[in-house]
Amino acid sequence: MTDVLLIDQDSLFQQAFAKMIDGNRSCRLVGVAENEVEAKEYFSNWHPNIVFCDVMLGLENGLKLCQKIKKQFPETLCFILSNYCDVNLIYSAMKSGIEEYLLKPISRSKLSGIISDYTSRSTVARVNPRYEYLCNTIEERNYKKSYDACWDLAQWLFDHMDKNERQKQLIEFMTGLFFMIPGMDGVQKSYFQKKYELNNRIISKQVLCYHWLVEIVTEVYSQICTTRYVYMKKIFKYIEENKNNEISLADLSRQAGISSGYLSRIFKKYYNISVVDYMHLRKLLQAKYYMTVSEMNISDISFLLGYSEAGYFCKIFKKYEGITPSTFHKTAKN
Repeated sequence: MTDVLLIDQDSLFQQAFAKMIDGNRSCRLVGVAENEVEAKEYFSNWHPNIVFCDVMLGLENGLKLCQKIKKQFPETLCFILSNYCDVNLIYSAMKSGIEEYLLKPISRSKLSGIISDYTSRSTVARVNPRYEYLCNTIEERNYKKSYDACWDLAQWLFDHMDKNERQKQLIEFMTGLFFMIPGMDGVQKSYFQKKYELNNRIISKQVLCYHWLVEIVTEVYSQICTTRYVYMKKIFKYIEENKNNEISLADLSRQAGISSGYLSRIFKKYYNISVVDYMHLRKLLQAKYYMTVSEMNISDISFLLGYSEAGYFCKIFKKYEGITPSTFHKTAKN
């Protein structure tokens, strides 16, 4: 889905533009801003793929605003709108990296062409249906589906691509996933790329590739959730720091200073699973990592992750993963 932001003060044009966007199923209008302050607010909650901005915004200069957007969000396409043709403005716009100078009123066919062109060239990775499905599960806010989709995607990469091809695809996947985070800019993207560095082990081992993808997806979910609920950062940090211990819902509630019921509703809204489900999935991902990189047996791993009995761990593993830990262990070592 292509996200579009309109920056314009003409109410009639706003209405006409919104109707044209509504008629295009491949995009959505995330908002209409009338000045720089409002535009920044939309960028803090969304990361529009395309911006259409009027050259005159009252006392503000639309061209300069687009220049600021391109500097902070180089991946965003910016189109300048104007009621008249000005050669000097056209030159300034093109020099600033603006995609095109468009005369009002913009036609439905022209708008559709811009959206279609962006969709077709936005990322080669989108051609991969498994990656497309993964992105859709994130947009649906279904963490368990995203978790499982990472395994299918990693398996496909190792079945159909050589090492060099996998590396190229994984870089594209990583970039695309990061830009699902609201307000993502070049500085943040650089930070996350360093945090989730793609190394030779990840490219060479399917389970490690899968683990890497889940960690990135988990980061995306966390960033989306904490954009709305800042105190959830304490929750996610506590879970990650205590994955090897038993964690109760009451423990988490105290961390954020909210009720257990409210916490459960947030998880249901942003993850479509319970808090307990999320904690088990985080533990099981760590278990699969241990099975891949260490010589620990299943009993040792279960106790290390805070499960009092190996039998209970095996039951939980089978419930969420669909196979036994022993079966997965054999796969991980191959």
